[in-house]
Amino acid sequence: MVTDRNDLTPDSKGQTSPYNFKSHPAGLKALIDTGFNLFSLANNHAMDYGAYGAEETLYHMAIAAAERAIAYAGIGASYEEATRPGCLEAGDMTLGFAAIGIITGQRPEHRAGQDTPGQAGYRNEKDFQLVVNRLAELPADYRILSVHYGLEGRVVPDQRQLKDWRGFAARTKGIDLIVGHHPHVAQGVERAGDSLIFYGLGNFLHPGTAEMKRFGICRDYGLMAKVHLAKLEGDWTLGAIEAIPLTGTHMKPERFPAEQSMQRIFALNYLGARLGDGAASQGVRFTPRNDGSGLYCAQGAESLGGKIGALCAGFRPAPAIPTKLAQHLQSACADKPFYGASQKKRKPIFGFGRR
Repeated sequence: MVTDRNDLTPDSKGQTSPYNFKSHPAGLKALIDTGFNLFSLANNHAMDYGAYGAEETLYHMAIAAAERAIAYAGIGASYEEATRPGCLEAGDMTLGFAAIGIITGQRPEHRAGQDTPGQAGYRNEKDFQLVVNRLAELPADYRILSVHYGLEGRVVPDQRQLKDWRGFAARTKGIDLIVGHHPHVAQGVERAGDSLIFYGLGNFLHPGTAEMKRFGICRDYGLMAKVHLAKLEGDWTLGAIEAIPLTGTHMKPERFPAEQSMQRIFALNYLGARLGDGAASQGVRFTPRNDGSGLYCAQGAESLGGKIGALCAGFRPAPAIPTKLAQHLQSACADKPFYGASQKKRKPIFGFGRR
């Protein structure tokens, strides 16, 4: 949430030791000044200060949108507004943007009502389908769906993600880009038809959270991605993706040294290789580059000319993971969330707690 007030009462969210987060409007301005222009407000901390907190967030977002070219989605003063997609004009492209997230403890008072502020709940199938349907119906050149969901520490998407994101949002509704977050770790990348799915980006900047280095090569990085689009016969299509692993996400995100970064690209490829269900959807694997980033080029991208053509000139598909590293990744990338059903009565671990 966004506020400059210190008199708001934290919401317990039904927990004995809740985590309650808020950001100052100056932080929002800093993000916009840096270049951020799409904001997902839907997450399990959106209602940390109840309805008043949500109203504060909407107030400051509206002020920012009146001054700068930004779009936001995910919470609203009503259910209609909470499920409404945003729209952003970016050059000669119109972007549609929608967001939905989990509601801590499925608290009914945190779900937006006819005239009460809140958010739509991802675990409510009706809410999810409405958000996706409204985005699909929005007149836009390119449509982006943001979903805040998943077990913390889990590097493999669960069956719900595959069904909802790949099956419904991508294949049935044709959403162009689906971006997941919440587990604090990166998950694999997949192409489903003409749609692109980032199942989990990991952390970018999360002050006060755990230093990720201790979690090992498959969980110690956040993922920054550059998606390059080309306009062909009036439609925007995927040309290339650059994947950049980040460290220091608990304080100051920065790139890894090149060799360490390449190892994280191989870890991402290991996860991508586990995705896909045939020709209709395939995991994305990135070719490591000398600077430690990864590159994926769509078929024919080298002939597109311009920035994409230059980026993909001489592109070769991703090489096999080195044998020794592949053996290490088998254990490092085991599907072990930071906590789970068998740990509900245990003390929170790894410095994350349960949010």
